[in-house]
Amino acid sequence: MIRRSILIASTAVALTVAGCGGDPDPTPTPTPTPTPTPTASATPTYSSLPLTAAAEVFTVSAATSYTGDPAAGPVALGTANTSPFSNRVRFALQNAVSSTMTAEVVARENVEEARFTGPDLLTAPAAGVQEYVFRESTAPTTAGAFTQLELYNNTIENPASTVTPKEAYLTTFKRVSYAAWWRGDSTAGAKRISYGLFGYPTVPTDMPNTGTSTYTVEVVGRAVVSPAAGASAVDKLTGTATLSINYATGLVSLTLNLNRGGAVYGTFTGTGAIAAGENQFTGSFGPGSTAGGTFQGLAYGSQASEMGISFAITQDTAPASRAVGVLLAKKN
Repeated sequence: MIRRSILIASTAVALTVAGCGGDPDPTPTPTPTPTPTPTASATPTYSSLPLTAAAEVFTVSAATSYTGDPAAGPVALGTANTSPFSNRVRFALQNAVSSTMTAEVVARENVEEARFTGPDLLTAPAAGVQEYVFRESTAPTTAGAFTQLELYNNTIENPASTVTPKEAYLTTFKRVSYAAWWRGDSTAGAKRISYGLFGYPTVPTDMPNTGTSTYTVEVVGRAVVSPAAGASAVDKLTGTATLSINYATGLVSLTLNLNRGGAVYGTFTGTGAIAAGENQFTGSFGPGSTAGGTFQGLAYGSQASEMGISFAITQDTAPASRAVGVLLAKKN
């Protein structure tokens, strides 16, 4: 009986296959294909500064404007704002700079452009120099017109470097740098100040997603102060900053303590947020700050090892002022 039951069951299976219009022989069970083990994503590699060839760079930027002669009295202040990574402010840079160079260094914002060559080199790259500077040397056709470009001194090789490849004059930051472009149409005409950060951004998939990191920060910028009466001032900014980023939540915490021309300019505390899967962020200065403003950041290098942040500040109470600048930050 047991043998007969097995036979009947086998016959029933054969009929079912035949009734489907297929081969009367049973279709063999396919051999399962093993699921391949996923290959780990390659860790991104990043170039480093100084530049080894001429390059055009897009930036994370901050810009403001003013109109009038600061020495003559109050100036009319324009807006101050920040922009995310884009070609709005961009620079064409050379990897070698000298007073005899014929290759051009170009600064451009929207349709406005300035070109510099060796005779325009005001401050050459050298040990102990934070910024090398170009300033148009040709006498302007309009009185008081000028254009000046300042570049952080980590983009040019230091010939005295003893390592291979050679390092820059400034070696703290290897993935991010900045340039500042200041220009004016005439003595009493419009002037504009633009700062731009550039370098080697962190690949979004290489961004940290756990833990909290603090950064050591370097601050640069300019403030334009227009009092109710008397001369205005255009001063370079100095100061200190604290930067902390919680990569689990995306919270960015930033505090700036800024000085201008040897005097205190103010304290600015703000927060921002990095969205999951992004390497950029925006933020604003909130309650307790001397004045309001915004900041815009982008991560650079492996695992956001460096940060670049542009900022813009608007102070409308007397004395009114505008300030723009950038932060270079290195993970502790």
